[in-house]
Amino acid sequence: MKKLLYTFLTLLFATFSYSQVRTLTGKVIDATTKKAMPFVNVTVNNSQVGTATDIDGNYSLTLNSGPHTINFSFIGYQKQSEQITATQSKLNIAMVETSEQLEEAAVFPGENPAHRIIKNAVAHKDENAPENLPSFTYKTYSKFVVTLDEDSLTTDTAMTNTLDSALTRGDSLDFDIIQMMEKQHLFFMETVTERSYLPPSRDNETVLANRSSGFKNPLFSLLITQLQSFSFYSDYISIAGEDFLNPITKGSTKRYFFIIEDTTYNSPTDTVYVISYRPKPNYGFQPLKGVVYINSSDWAIQSVIAEPYENDGTRIAIEQRYKPYAPHIWFPDQLSAEISFGTISLNNFKPVARARTYLKDIKVGADIKKKDISRAQVSIDELAVTNADMILNQYRVDSISSQEQSTYTFMDSLSEAENLDKRLKILTTLATGKVPIYFIDLDIDKILSYNTYEGFRLGIGAHTNSRFSRWFKIGGYVGYGFKDEVTKYGWDSEIILHKHSNLKLLGGYQFDIFESGGVNFIAEPTLGFFADNYRRLFIPQWDETSRYFAGLTFDPLPNVHFKLLTQRENRYMVGDYWYDESNDGNFVNGFNYFEVVAAAQYVPSQKYVEGPDFGKLIFETGYPVIDLQYTRGISGVWDSEFDYDKIDLKLIHRIKTIALGVTSFELQGGTVLQDVPYSKLYTATANQINSDDFWKRSFMLADRHSFETMRFNEFMSDTYVHFMFRQDFKSLLFRRKEFAPHIELVARAMWGDLRSPDLHKNISTKTPDKGYYEAGLEFNKLISQNLVAIGIGTYYRLGPESLPSFEENFAFKITSKYSF
Repeated sequence: MKKLLYTFLTLLFATFSYSQVRTLTGKVIDATTKKAMPFVNVTVNNSQVGTATDIDGNYSLTLNSGPHTINFSFIGYQKQSEQITATQSKLNIAMVETSEQLEEAAVFPGENPAHRIIKNAVAHKDENAPENLPSFTYKTYSKFVVTLDEDSLTTDTAMTNTLDSALTRGDSLDFDIIQMMEKQHLFFMETVTERSYLPPSRDNETVLANRSSGFKNPLFSLLITQLQSFSFYSDYISIAGEDFLNPITKGSTKRYFFIIEDTTYNSPTDTVYVISYRPKPNYGFQPLKGVVYINSSDWAIQSVIAEPYENDGTRIAIEQRYKPYAPHIWFPDQLSAEISFGTISLNNFKPVARARTYLKDIKVGADIKKKDISRAQVSIDELAVTNADMILNQYRVDSISSQEQSTYTFMDSLSEAENLDKRLKILTTLATGKVPIYFIDLDIDKILSYNTYEGFRLGIGAHTNSRFSRWFKIGGYVGYGFKDEVTKYGWDSEIILHKHSNLKLLGGYQFDIFESGGVNFIAEPTLGFFADNYRRLFIPQWDETSRYFAGLTFDPLPNVHFKLLTQRENRYMVGDYWYDESNDGNFVNGFNYFEVVAAAQYVPSQKYVEGPDFGKLIFETGYPVIDLQYTRGISGVWDSEFDYDKIDLKLIHRIKTIALGVTSFELQGGTVLQDVPYSKLYTATANQINSDDFWKRSFMLADRHSFETMRFNEFMSDTYVHFMFRQDFKSLLFRRKEFAPHIELVARAMWGDLRSPDLHKNISTKTPDKGYYEAGLEFNKLISQNLVAIGIGTYYRLGPESLPSFEENFAFKITSKYSF
């Protein structure tokens, strides 16, 4: 009985002691920089049971009432252990970075033990990816701060030393900057969004509230929504608009080096493996480095830290945390990013930007309808700025600090004095090729241009903007070619009937030059500086054209653009070309046309943002791109002389793969069903001047959508089809840290035929009816400067249309490719 009583009392007290649970909370920071440290492992006593800090460095542990040893570990930092008392409820830790570096290589007797874990995570990635859920909705609260690097500004000692140093140097500006940074940041922004996702075609994130220090324009909210991929499960991870190969993807163990750095336990059955990763030597892809936390439950990602392995002075690191929301469903709940601008400085200090996003009101499997989700990928609510304070107060994780509030106050007053909103509007319109001046926008591309026919062309163009009217626009241009000594001019106008569907009425007049036999898909959006249309510089054959036009545009579906146009043209083909209009030997060289053109473009993956002030803006094209166009020429209307039907089709597609890079296909063709002059027929998209001198033909700019060995106006067709193939290996075949050229293979083919060659005089009526072929090799991005990268390309003409000598078939060109 005594033993029984002793046993009972022992069990009772043991049960009582374990029932006296308490919560230990705290924050982990870097001892030097004072920055919060996310995903630090926090374990209890000598076990591996514990938790990890969140993106703000906070942690929470449930403990019994006894004293405990709390252990903290993180890659690259000294492990720390702290004793807590039986009643202690708070423990903050400052971790010290270690000087030890990861080994450059490691040899395992068998398979790397980390590979089994990574392969399990890859095998389960499709079922764990949030994008594969049937539907979900959530709201986010985000903070975005731009400040100065705290390495010299955060601690009292560092601040004192820096102030003393600044005063010793006599640098009063440094002194003023340090004092200012004690009170405020350079920039502060808060955003609340709501996202609704219903695959495969409905995905919208609406900006419900946005407050930006110094700016009322909510466009800055896009910085948060587009800073990083929503989850870490795609083959490629997007960071600040650039794609990097995911270490959690098929075949990654051959490309990345993985090390198990730590192991903890969330529960007796759930093991969390902490695995570091970096690319293997001589990698040929855009790599990441960082740490991934894999939970053995569902082999799901629990947390991840990632940053580009290489940087050009600007370091970008992202962090993501996932939580289980239902059996076998893991969902992100915290995202963060930090950008260190190594190439920019404010006097002697480096700016740094930090973004924190907290997901709230997550509903997996939400009952939502297609019709309830906006067609735009990102929408900005009309009241996002007006109601910002009320909504932000509801969703803030913590109240804003005095530094953050001071940033709002100071920057708002500065904005009013310096008119920062107006300057922002100038920058956004410059991105579209326009400079706003009061109620008009100057068209930059009309100021100065060059081609071999006109020489230098000097002019001016302008259109009214939204300050003049949100529903009506009118403008024009005038330009003078110094080589052809002809003045070109035109005007156009549009009435916006419905911004959401892009319904517009338009009309105008032009006297200008158009390529003879060229193809123009009118539903394609204007690309401005990013058109990549270098062959236009060298085109020798043009039509002087007087053109009246009227029509409408309409987007009946989110990714379908439709345009209907009526136009009357009078074309004079420059040169000695003549056409037998009546097939009676009476040749003429001036022609009148009246046309009705219906065109549609379908881009299923196109993404755009929609807002109350700017309407709809495309921010990601996507592929495939399909263009279909029908033209009906009608005689007897406005002196028109020709009846004809013309059909044009274009398909462009790009496929990105891990092993090969980017594979591109372009299929284009057209036919004219009746006889018409050369202007309305087809000349191929050639890009080689008509010269037998090899050196004159060399050092031209290559165009990514043209035949580089084909002479201009070498062929004529009333029916044609061409196919272009491009394999961009990116830097898979050769890559060094400071030198990563893109090696690209190109192959092109064309077939064409002409019904009535005898109707055309003094121009080549040769047709590529036996097929035209060329192949090429490009070494792109040999030199990169800002947005543009320069390389070289070599091309060779093959098949039945090849010329007698090697030199005639060979072309050497300069390539230009945007470096982003």
